[in-house]
Formats: sequence, C-alpha cells, structure tokens
Amino acid sequence: MRPEAMTEGASTIGRYEILREIGRGAMGVVYEARDPALDRTVALKVIQPSGEGEAARALEERFLAEARIAAALQHPGIVVIHDVGRDPASGALFIALELLRGRTLAELGAGGPLDWRTVLQLVAPVARALQHAHGHGVVHRDIKPANVVVLPSGEVKVMDFGIARLETGRQRLTTTGQFIGTPLYTAPEQAKTEEVDGRADVFSLASVAYTLLTGQAAFFAPTIPGIVHRVVYEEPVPPSRYVPDLPPDLERVLVRALEKDPSLRYPTAQAFAEDAEDVLAGHSPRHVGGDELVVVGEGDSPLAGLLDPLTRPPVPAPAAPTPPAADATRSFPAPRVPWRRPRLSRILAGVAVGLGLIGLLLWIPWPHTAPPPARPQAPRAKPSARTARPAPAQAPRPAPAREPGRLRIDFDHPLRTGTLRVFVDDQLALEERLTGQQRKKALVFKMHEGTFRDELEVRPGLHEVRLEVRWDDDVRTERVVGSFPSGATRRLEASLGRIRRDLSLEWK
Repeated sequence: MRPEAMTEGASTIGRYEILREIGRGAMGVVYEARDPALDRTVALKVIQPSGEGEAARALEERFLAEARIAAALQHPGIVVIHDVGRDPASGALFIALELLRGRTLAELGAGGPLDWRTVLQLVAPVARALQHAHGHGVVHRDIKPANVVVLPSGEVKVMDFGIARLETGRQRLTTTGQFIGTPLYTAPEQAKTEEVDGRADVFSLASVAYTLLTGQAAFFAPTIPGIVHRVVYEEPVPPSRYVPDLPPDLERVLVRALEKDPSLRYPTAQAFAEDAEDVLAGHSPRHVGGDELVVVGEGDSPLAGLLDPLTRPPVPAPAAPTPPAADATRSFPAPRVPWRRPRLSRILAGVAVGLGLIGLLLWIPWPHTAPPPARPQAPRAKPSARTARPAPAQAPRPAPAREPGRLRIDFDHPLRTGTLRVFVDDQLALEERLTGQQRKKALVFKMHEGTFRDELEVRPGLHEVRLEVRWDDDVRTERVVGSFPSGATRRLEASLGRIRRDLSLEWK
C-alpha cells in the first residue's frame, strides 16, 4: 500500500475537513482543508510514515522538525505554520500551513525567460527571507522554483523547510553521506555531502535566478549523476549568451553567487539581496569589487582580464538567444565557456604575469632621450686656409639577435585515437594525430594509453598557450599563460583524465 493510501478518501484528518487535493511531493500529499475551530482554510500537508522502528521514527522526527523550524521563523517572506499533529485514525502526521493562493516560480518560468528586472524583484525578497532563517541558525537546503510562491499582491513566500537543518547541531535531520535536496539547484558542497551553511542557499537561489533569466537550467544534464557532476565540476554558460542585453553588473553578481568554493561566494544572503537591489536601482553592486571578477568568454585572452579588466571588451553575444526547449530534455550549447571568478592559482598567475612584464620592460634596451653631458671645450685651433674634411659617419651597430624560446609539450592520454591542436596567442602552432596502445583489459573495458612529445620555437616574451584535444564527438580545451626567456625551454605537462576526461595543464 502506498504511504498516502490510508488518507485517500478520508473526509477529515485530525480536526481538519478535506476539501480537495492540491499536490503531491516527496514528503506526502498537500490538501486544501477547512479548520472548523477557527473557520479558516489552510493547506494541510500529510505524510503517512511507512515501516517500523528507527526508520519510521526518523521520518516522523524529520517531518515534525519542519513544523518546529518553520513555526519559529516569523517573517513576511516565509510561510506561516498554524498547527502540527497526528491523525488518531490513520496515524498520519500533518502540518497545517497558511494557504497561499498564488503561482510558484516554476509556474511563472514555464512560459519562458523572465525580464531581468522581474527576476531581481523576486530574488531580493527571497534572499532577505533566507537571511532571517540563517540568522536563526536554519538552512533551507532545498531552494528551488517550486518552493517559492508569488502572491497576487506581489509578495513572495518561501515554503517547505522540510529538509532544513539546525546549525547548532542539536537536531540533525540527515545522516553523514546522505544526499538531501534537488540536485538541479543544489550547492556543490551539498552535492558532495559536506557540511553546509547559509551560503548553500545563496548558490541555490542564484541557480534559480539563472533559470528564470535564461529559460535554461544552469547545470542541466539528462541524468542525476550528470547533474551532480556539472554542479560540482563545471561552470554554467554565461547568461548573456542567452540574454544579450543583460546588464554586466547582474552577470557579475551571479558569478559570485554561483562560486563553487563557498569562501568565494557571497558570505550572507543579505549581501546577495543588497547587490540584486543595487543592480535593480541602476547602481554598481556594493559587494562585488570592480577588479575581482573576470568573465572569460570563448576566444578571449585571460591577459585582458588580468591586465585591464575595466577596459576589456564584453563577451560577444550570438545574433539571437537560444530559445528554451519545450520539454525537460533540452541541451546546452557546446563548447562550454569558463565563467568564473579567478581562483588563487589565477591570482598568482596574474602576479607572475605582472612581474614578467615588468622584467621584460626593464630588460629591453630603450634609446636614451636625455642629451649627453657637455664636454669641456678644447682650445680653438687657428684658422687654416685648407678646408677641414668632415669625419666619416659611423654606421649604427646592429642589435644582437635574440634566440627564440622553446615550448616543450609532454601530453599523456587514454585515447585510442584523437587530435591534439596547440595554439600560441590564438595562432595554430601544431596539429597532431593521437593514437594509444591497448595496455590491459579491466573486465570488458579496453584501456588505452598514449603519449605525445614535441618542442616548438616561440618568440621570447609572454604568450598564451592553448591546448585543444578532440576525440569522437568530444572536445576539451584549456589555456595557460607563460613567459619564455630567450634561449630557454619551458616544459608544459598536459594530461587527459581517464574517467572524467578532464584536461589539465601545468608548467614544470
């Protein structure tokens, strides 16, 4: 028997008279019901515990905790809890909430992308409601479009704190290693079953905002493992690729809110709300510095972002945004574009680039423009009848030729066949066919290993090196920046992962 079957057809649950079914979710059934004691209509959320022993008690504790947590949060942006209890006839647990007659963000976004102003007007109050919950030690952990309702008055309400966790540690609703939440909007640390705090809700809300803006989920994949992989390891396509007229400041706000590393994300939901309100008012977001976020688009050089982020041209947009698909099997354009704030390695790379440029400027022999010091005048000779012949002009010395630098590439891969292309400053410098030898068999999987070694000459100075690896219908691209002294060799160690096929580059 299904868990909710015992309540189907019932005319009352507890003291509440069932009027109609509103919907079903992971935790049970939601009814529209009438409370005869107070003569008001409520939303009645009902769950029938299944099983016996510890599992049933844990489920009951989790359900009742939703009521206790949400009832303690008195905020206009959070749904009001009226009552909680158990139906004596069926044993079903119930929680009576205020009945919200409005539309969820999932319903509002079903018609396609929303105007960016509308999205910010929805996101800011949700972020402030979450800030209230975080201030009371509560993390929602399941922010998604279906859990936010917009009332006809324009008010926005956050629902369903059913999987929330008290940060004080006095009450745990999940055990270590158990994944709770909606994968499409979950934060990376939550997807990895690590400890979470309010910054996880910030990430989820930003992911919801991305979906409403573009009509595309930021981390969509056809399977749950694929979604989790994208959430943890991949960056979303910049939303300006779908919405060309999106304000750059709004994109910068989303960049920070969608940081994989919580320490680089907005520290509080309030900071996220304030920046959303700043952009909506036409002001610069106060919590995003002008030089701390760099959006790198396809074909852009990271040098532009490192050396002059304020004058760097914007990411080019396509002629028309990609329309959202009508069903859940929509896909994302490829190749994917890195869209993130620079990590520590990028910051160090920027420092190295700056020092390299300074050293290069000091090394170049510049012509002197100052006049030479005056020489003491020799005694003037007596005039002679013979005209003095001018001394022959000395030819300028040719500048010594500079030896080129050398780039050595060591590449290991698990491919049977493929193609490697190397670009220096976006100029194709090498294209090579890759082959791998079968080394061993693991069950029914044929494992291949291949290596490629080569050396290229490059002009002395600072260059961007980009590697592109293609095989079957896949492609991986990574780029690094390096300084090449005259006559010196720099070795770039590259490898393609065997499982996830991640391309990694490292100077050795």
